[in-house]
Amino acid sequence: MNLKDYLLILLVIGIWGVNFLFMKFALNEIPPMVLGMLRFFCVVFPAVFLLKRPPVPWHLLAAYGLTISFGQFALMFTALDWGLPTGLAALMLQVQVFFTVLIAGIVLREPVLAHHLLGMFTAAVGLIFIGIGHYQGQLPITAMLPVFGAAASWACGNIIVKRIGSVNALSLVVWGGIPAFCAFTLASLMLYGTDGLAQHVSNLTGKGIVGILFLAYVASLVGYTGWGALLAKHPAGRVTPFALLVPVIALLAGYLVLNERLAAWHWLGIVVVMAGLTLHIFGSKWRRAVPDI
Repeated sequence: MNLKDYLLILLVIGIWGVNFLFMKFALNEIPPMVLGMLRFFCVVFPAVFLLKRPPVPWHLLAAYGLTISFGQFALMFTALDWGLPTGLAALMLQVQVFFTVLIAGIVLREPVLAHHLLGMFTAAVGLIFIGIGHYQGQLPITAMLPVFGAAASWACGNIIVKRIGSVNALSLVVWGGIPAFCAFTLASLMLYGTDGLAQHVSNLTGKGIVGILFLAYVASLVGYTGWGALLAKHPAGRVTPFALLVPVIALLAGYLVLNERLAAWHWLGIVVVMAGLTLHIFGSKWRRAVPDI
């Protein structure tokens, strides 16, 4: 990865780190399926009329949209709506890193190097420390379950992106948003009917609208376009571990913006996650620099 790729991935991870705050803003006003419908309506329209469909078979396009967009966010929004704290949600979702590397190794035969495994293990220990910092004796266990499904769905979407290969990443996000929009719309109509859906939409305030717009235009169009471009260019095992920084940024955003207190466990976890990522990125260079004995 060159400097441009590193800067792009840091931009994407930074966006996703504050993404959870905007999810919560919108979910305070509308239910999860309605949020998903409005988010992907904004992702798809009017951009779908301006961008050519990527040269991807419809079944792969549908699989991409239903995993990385619908499956991931239907479950994630539900977990947040059921009371899972945003920082803990950001933390737990990063199980997708390990799912992705495992599936890529099995399905795509991508090599998993020793320093990559050691770096991910170190970062996982850091995430455990952060989780300990979040534990207050009353974790919403039921709300935690959908996040693991969201992580698995994201991981499957990452593998589909690798299968699709090098295409216009923005076009893929927009056209892949069509099946997600249709699925969220169908779920909303089944749950609330047309009258109930209209009522939920009418309840939106400026704060909720800002949340939806950020999720659509920044987190999706900027974030997932950059993510898709990186996955198409580099092995999944090289790119996805950077997502382990998302909960770190989410915690720091809560600390700086919402004045959420960070305990010693949080700070220890942040340091260990950073150490794991450093090992993942520079491990091969250090290994070459060590002289044979």
